[in-house]
This record gives sequence, C-alpha cells and structure tokens, in this order.
Amino acid sequence: MSEPGGAKPDVRALLREVEEAVRQKKAMGLYDPAEIRRVEEAALSFSQAVEDSAAAELGILRAGLNQLWDTKQWGVSTHREGAAARLVLLLKKLIYKLTKFPLSVWLARQVAFNDQLIKALNHLIPQHVDLLRRQAHSDRRLDAQEDLSRALSERLRRQEEALREMTARLEALERASAQGSTQTELLLAQLQAIVEKQAEAGVVSAGAVAEIKAARSASRGASYLAFEDLHRGSRDEIKAKQAVYLAHFKDAASQEAPVLDLGCGRGEFLEAAKEAGIPARGVDINPEMAALGRQHGLEVAAGDGLEHLRALAPESLGGILMSQVIEHLSLDELTELVGLCASRLKPGGVLIAETVNPQCLSTFAGAFYLDLTHNKPIHPEAARFLWRWAGLTEVEIIYLSPVPPEHRLQPLTSGGPELSDVFNRNVERLNNLLYSHLDYAVKGRK
Repeated sequence: MSEPGGAKPDVRALLREVEEAVRQKKAMGLYDPAEIRRVEEAALSFSQAVEDSAAAELGILRAGLNQLWDTKQWGVSTHREGAAARLVLLLKKLIYKLTKFPLSVWLARQVAFNDQLIKALNHLIPQHVDLLRRQAHSDRRLDAQEDLSRALSERLRRQEEALREMTARLEALERASAQGSTQTELLLAQLQAIVEKQAEAGVVSAGAVAEIKAARSASRGASYLAFEDLHRGSRDEIKAKQAVYLAHFKDAASQEAPVLDLGCGRGEFLEAAKEAGIPARGVDINPEMAALGRQHGLEVAAGDGLEHLRALAPESLGGILMSQVIEHLSLDELTELVGLCASRLKPGGVLIAETVNPQCLSTFAGAFYLDLTHNKPIHPEAARFLWRWAGLTEVEIIYLSPVPPEHRLQPLTSGGPELSDVFNRNVERLNNLLYSHLDYAVKGRK
C-alpha cells in the first residue's frame, strides 16, 4: 500500500506510533494482561516481518495458532464501566460457568485435534524458518560475492589502464631520449667542425679540439651502452658465456701478472674472474662502460686499448682477453694490437680473442651487421695466422655459441636409403655453412 503521490509508508515510524499508543493505553489500564501479551507478540512479529517477511509471517502464524489452539479457554471481560458493567460481567461469568462443562465435552475432540496440529506445526515451522533464514543468508553471501567480484574486476580494469598509461609514458620518454641523443650528437659534430677550423686559424688551442672530441666520444659511449643493454644480452647471460675462459687463465695469471680484459664492456668477465679468485682488470674506450664496471666494484680504466698496452711494461701480464673487439679494428690496428699483446705477456701467458664466426653465414643475418661499429669479420684461419705471426704457440680455434638444433635443417627419414643418404649429406653441408657456431675464439700461448 502506498501513500498519495506514490511514496511508500515509513513502516518503522508507524511501528513507533503503535508502540507509543499501546504504552499510553497500558498506563491507563485499558488492556488486560492477555491482550497486552497478544499486542506485544504481534508487534514483535511485525518487527521481524520487516527484516525477513517469509520467516516472520510463519512466526506470526505460529504465535496466533498457539494463542487460539484451546477452544475451551476463553476469558470473561467487559469494556463498560460503573454498575451496569458489574452486572454485565456477573452475567457473563454465570453463563461461562454454566457452559464450561458441556463445551469441554463437545469440543474435546476439536481440542485434541488442535493439540496435535499445534505440536506438529511447532516442530515444522522452526525448521522451515531456519531454512528460510539460511537461504536468505546464502543469498546475501552470493550478493556480497558478486559485489566483491564486480569490485575486483573494476580494480583490475583500473590497474590495466594505469599500466597501459605507464607503458605509453615510458615509450614516449624513450622516444624523447633517442631524439635528444641524436640532437646532441649533431650539435657536437657541428661544434667540433667549428672548433677545428678555429684551431687551424690559431684562434683556439688544440686542447679545445681534444675536449670536444672527448665530449662527443662520451655521448656516443652512452648510446652504445644502451645498444648493448638492448641487443647483446643480460649481464648474467654474458657472464655465463665468458666464464668458459677462466680455466685458460687460471694457471697463467697472478697478482704480479694479472689478466687484462681489453675492451671489457660492462665487466662481465671481470666479475666472473673476481668470483673465481683470478686477478684481473679491464680497460674500455667507452667511458660509460668503464664507469659501469667501477660501479660493480671492478678495476676498470677508461681509454684506448692500443694506448693502454703501449704504456705497459713488457711481460707484465699473465693473460689478455679481447671479447668481441677485433672485428671493430682496421687491419693496421689489428696487426699492431696482436703484436703489442704478445710483447706484454709473460712467458706462459695466454692471449684469447673472441669474435663472430664468418664461416657461419647466419651471423650476417643477425649479430654482425646489427652492430654499426663493426668494421669487418675476421676469418678463423686469418686469426690463427696473426697469432702465429706474433710468435705465439699452441694456437687453437675454439668454436662457441652453437646454433640450437631446432634451428638447423632437419634430415630426411624416409624415401629409401640412397635418396636419404644424398639428401642428408647435403643437409649437413648446409647446416655447417649456415647454422654451425655463431662465435669462435682464437687462443695462443707465449
């Protein structure tokens, strides 16, 4: 039932009004105890009905049946006052006494039926009420779970949006950084050209030209460090690959004659040597690389490898490692470098150079031409010649980084033995040419 205008009545306010009216009438003595009990039970049942209508309705029905089950028990009362009231009450009591016995006989069967019915209902209704309440509780739990699921879905959606936004910002920062590096390089190149012309005219000293070249080198160094981080592999991966050289230097190096990692990059070999207890230090032309190595607690100098070797005393090193260095050099630089290395090794010292393997043609589709600083590949037999020409002995080629089997051409397993033999020999030749070892190292001992 709705109030005019379609608004629903305030049930709790109506209950408060009823309770207040009952309280006032109780104070005035207008209700007898039985009526008060019935009103309170009805109020309680109605209050419960507001919370749980199905269970409360059963409660109301149960309370009413328990109140009315005995047809013999009916009271004598009147609402009149004065002498007439007393006379009416007296007549009612007389009639009650006269009819009590016959009613008890006539209604005995009905009373017995009522008794059995009420007992059965008193047993069944609480169970049904409990079932209804458990169902309501289960429904509320399902509603709560659905609310939680919706809340979690909304939270996940917001997190995904935040992640996409963060990714977009990082990409924008990377693009801005790349553009900034390019602009810096162009400005430094223009500035170097201007300063070199001023130096030729005697306006500035040669030291100014050297400072500009150093700044430009540092700028390129930062860019190349970012390139290595992106394409060469993680520190742990390179460290694991270069750990194969530790056994070759273990007996040759000492505190007085350590291993020199020429072009040490991020310092992965130096870190592995330090953990293995092999004295080693490094030098790299890239100042950013050298700074990164020092941050990891390694002994690294920034400078040109050839100049660094020229400054060392003869026979002062127990070993020299050049990992992915010689492919960056011209022929004159490479020839001088190998000769200087041989002269700086003590007797028994070891020189190892790792480089890409041009005998594996797949290197040209990946690693070699990916690096813009590469000059030309060095054939393993050419490297063997240079090592021997420098006076080193026990020269050997160590092939590294085999192409995974799943990337190689697969042999034929059917079609007859003659066809299979010819086809598989051809497949093996192609595999050796295309998918053998991506890198090799040339090793020699003084």
